[in-house]
Amino acid sequence: MTEQATAAGKAFMYTIGCQMNVLDSELALASLQGDGLSVVDNVKDADVLLVNTCSVREKAEEKAYSWLGRMKLLKRENPDIVIGVLGCMAQKEGQLIFRRAPYVDIVAGTAHFTKIDDYVRQVRATGKRILAIGRDEEVETERRLKARETRHSAFVAVMRGCDHHCTYCVVPNTRGMETSRPLEEIVEECKILVGEGTQEITLLGQNIDSYGKRLQPRRRTLSELLYAVSDVPGLKRLRFITSHPSDLKPELFAAFRDLPNLMPYLHFPAQSGSNDVLKRMRRGYTFDRYMELVTAAREAVPDIGLAGDTIVGFCGETEEDFERTVELHEKTRYQNAYIFMYSERDYTPAKDQGLADDVPFEEKKRRVNYLIERQREWSLAENQKHVGKTIEVFGEGPSKRDAARQEGRSPQNQIVIVGSGRDLTGQFYRAEITSATEAALYGRLC
Repeated sequence: MTEQATAAGKAFMYTIGCQMNVLDSELALASLQGDGLSVVDNVKDADVLLVNTCSVREKAEEKAYSWLGRMKLLKRENPDIVIGVLGCMAQKEGQLIFRRAPYVDIVAGTAHFTKIDDYVRQVRATGKRILAIGRDEEVETERRLKARETRHSAFVAVMRGCDHHCTYCVVPNTRGMETSRPLEEIVEECKILVGEGTQEITLLGQNIDSYGKRLQPRRRTLSELLYAVSDVPGLKRLRFITSHPSDLKPELFAAFRDLPNLMPYLHFPAQSGSNDVLKRMRRGYTFDRYMELVTAAREAVPDIGLAGDTIVGFCGETEEDFERTVELHEKTRYQNAYIFMYSERDYTPAKDQGLADDVPFEEKKRRVNYLIERQREWSLAENQKHVGKTIEVFGEGPSKRDAARQEGRSPQNQIVIVGSGRDLTGQFYRAEITSATEAALYGRLC
């Protein structure tokens, strides 16, 4: 088989999970495009079928296996199809994926996704399966514009991995210890992206507040990075995620005040409001310390949008513990929060150390539903504060629910829906907010 023949074909990627996975999928597709494959939006048009997976919650893994089950039918019709599993579930499950889904050809972990082009060629040439889950590989960050979903907005990974061993979390196992990219390399990538038309950049890290601590010849900080990237000519909006409350530094709030293109939005998950639960989770802060950070953020940027993550029903959570979590949400007044039911995960300290998943399922469900309903009330109240105001919106394109409307983002990262007869993708425009729900703002063009 010729080299050109092995490179021909069409690839489809199904991405599950966080923004880092979205970026990783982009980099993986870039490697395939560089090897001569084209990217398609319909799985039935492709002969390379990939899923980029998440292991944070059991539901995410179930979604990946369900998708693989459907791909089995396509491979039965066309045995030459190559099926690959990438990302955190690949890193965590490894050989088990082949046992559960023997029609899978490639299992590539979190340090191997940019080598997917080579793995596809090997499978086509030899017919042998490939398992690549070692952590000694350096993740390549070369990107190509044509692999991106949009040129107007981009994710940039500044660090990978996490040194916090929160007892519920698989990230240290699947992503490894924290490694940061050199500041100068990140700034150069941002300059290239802005030169290609990017106007909004979101810096990514599993624990971005600890960016730069192992860099040589000297440690750098997230604040240094934000000042450097914000200075890239032509960059209109800058964001970063995700923050860990125990690593937030005071100078971060100064950056929000000083940098006009650093958007007033902070995602910093509390996970629980109970000190006892936070201690079992090994989060490194208390209820009071978290609320001090909320106060500092709002003093520095009064209109800042706060977002959080919460796990309900963690090991040993009592009704009193849960009430403290509700209290934290009520006091913080998140504009939005991601609320999840705890599910025990393999390869986490909680599982390894025998912390009992002892909150009954029905009780977890009751608590989750209650907190979600209360959070909807608070999100609605926060969004309604914008009614009557005129804000700048960055257009993302037609609304997914109504193509006759345009969808964009406020500086606080809220979804904004406006009526328009033209495509506003990649444009900045003013909108007067006329109404709000817990999920979005609605307005008219000014």
